[in-house]
Amino acid sequence: MFEERFNQLSGKFKRNIYQTFKGKLRLAILERDFAALNLHQKPLSILDIGAGQGQYAMILAKKGHHLTLIEPAREMLTLAQTSFLNEGLEATFYHASLETLTPLSLPQFDLITCHAMIEWLPDPEIFFQIALPYLKKGGKLSLLFYNREGLIYHNLIRGNYYYVEKGQFNGDKGSLTPISPISPQWLAEQVERYGLKLIKQSGIRTYYDFMAPKARQRISEEDHLAMELRYSEKHEYQTHARYLHWLLEKE
Repeated sequence: MFEERFNQLSGKFKRNIYQTFKGKLRLAILERDFAALNLHQKPLSILDIGAGQGQYAMILAKKGHHLTLIEPAREMLTLAQTSFLNEGLEATFYHASLETLTPLSLPQFDLITCHAMIEWLPDPEIFFQIALPYLKKGGKLSLLFYNREGLIYHNLIRGNYYYVEKGQFNGDKGSLTPISPISPQWLAEQVERYGLKLIKQSGIRTYYDFMAPKARQRISEEDHLAMELRYSEKHEYQTHARYLHWLLEKE
């Protein structure tokens, strides 16, 4: 079911996210956050869970890190493998889901990345139960997730009151809206429960999605990028961001 859905959405993700300003912004903020914590000082063993088409994993591989990619959708995994091959980069690829990690007998890693995946799980807490044993003590977890509060705010300003009052925010079939948008308050509780420490956080699309189309179009991508990068680190503007990026450390 999970694999089938993502095979169907893979083309849509590529067109609507990775080939647009939204994708460029996501990668730019990830790069900024990783650099801010000096995560490229030495080669790290990295497990990318829900690697998709491998866009950010490829950036990490180019910096000398050792990548293991886990992806349940065959079409997405094939795209990732092709991209790595075309760039002459090495990595280990598994056609597997979060739930099937255990039979792979993987080692512990210095860093785990999970970007825009946890919100597609029927029960997001299972991520921590399954993934954290594969993270070394003192290791880092890069968690990028779809912000439930941003989704509510977006629908409020569009006047979708029935949708908000209904309180059911799981996306429709074929939609890029995930089935389990993540509440930052809920996630903070999981961070404490599972012995993690939040060391950096950023918003992604803190204002861009709320701009009038005419205003958005008259501004260059470079100016949008500069302004989003500036405000993404300000806590007061992160509340309604479309996505949030939390970098965590295992204590």
